[in-house]
Amino acid sequence: MDLTDRRERPHRTFGSPTGVVVSSLSDAARAAIRFTDGQRILFSAPDLSLLGVEPIAEHSVRPGDGISELLRDGDGIGFVAFPFRRGEPVRIAVPERTLRLDRGCDHRALLASLGPPPQVEGAPRSYALRPIEEPDEWCGSVADVAGAVRRGELHKAVLARRVQVTSDAVIQPPQVLGRLAQSFPGAYLFSAFGLVGASPELLLAKRGRHLESKALAGTARRGGDESADRELARWLTQSAKNQREHRILRDMVLDTLAPYAVSVRVSEEPEILKLTNVQHLMTRLTVELKADHPPFLELANSLHPTPAVCGWPREAAYAVIDRVEDWDRGLYGGALGWVDAQDNGCLCVTIRCAELNGMNATVFAGSGIVADSDPDEELAETRAKLGALLPALIAP
Repeated sequence: MDLTDRRERPHRTFGSPTGVVVSSLSDAARAAIRFTDGQRILFSAPDLSLLGVEPIAEHSVRPGDGISELLRDGDGIGFVAFPFRRGEPVRIAVPERTLRLDRGCDHRALLASLGPPPQVEGAPRSYALRPIEEPDEWCGSVADVAGAVRRGELHKAVLARRVQVTSDAVIQPPQVLGRLAQSFPGAYLFSAFGLVGASPELLLAKRGRHLESKALAGTARRGGDESADRELARWLTQSAKNQREHRILRDMVLDTLAPYAVSVRVSEEPEILKLTNVQHLMTRLTVELKADHPPFLELANSLHPTPAVCGWPREAAYAVIDRVEDWDRGLYGGALGWVDAQDNGCLCVTIRCAELNGMNATVFAGSGIVADSDPDEELAETRAKLGALLPALIAP
């Protein structure tokens, strides 16, 4: 049976959890004020924000574990984080109370208002930036990995870079989140498990037997004007390197979800997703699941980590990353979102994010390396991606 319907379909959003619905802006504003202590968890998709506003119990689980008992401790919602390393436990935080901020309270405008006025007492006023991986050394790793791909050891590996940000005051998650909401209104925003970010990439969303995933791979910067922007988008669609990188991801997502599917709908050609600082090749996939499908976390684990953040084949990519990177990625390159007691959920890929620790922040960016990758071009790509987070961290 052909599971792929290549006709374009209207976009729909999957995954509407239970929880306490906040329908007025005044109630939502009060919830946000509680969030500004930096100890709460928030995950926001373009159509829905979830805010854990009471003490949060955290657990470690495996993707196949039953979690219904854990979710009964709160409103039936858990915030979930998959580490980059596949064998490590999944973290799930269950608030006693979760507020659901939907379109009725203009939740995105609320998040955008969380940034402080310019002269808030105690706000950071000076910053120091330092690349943890020196550019020349990192470019040498790119050349090393591209050589491994040419030798047939693997098809692709994703290498990551880090920039350390040090300020003269504590960096507040809600303030960073507010700036990200202003700059990236269509992103998946999160402040959870020590990370703050604005990810453009949906790993998986589920409502009932419906799934959605967005495959993002292949990157170009934005142009300085409309004409230059169109030219860069045209280059991206015609780039053999970027098309190859995207096809690896698209095929992996299709092959992984097909055994659980009654039908799969996917566009024949990738579209261009334009963000504030970069543009990507994107393929949107929607799936109707079989009645006896696995639970949401198992389905997500079958995709995670995708070739977009790890490489392919997965184990070969892990081996290459271990060889050239001497640090633990933690939750960077993992997945983060929510799951509820009805087995609905939504997880974005944890990219375009920073790990906050008092007056310090570590900002991450990665680039997919294939046979014809040019080290200088890959370095420029990471710099463009770092441009998503650094302004939100160091803005006055």
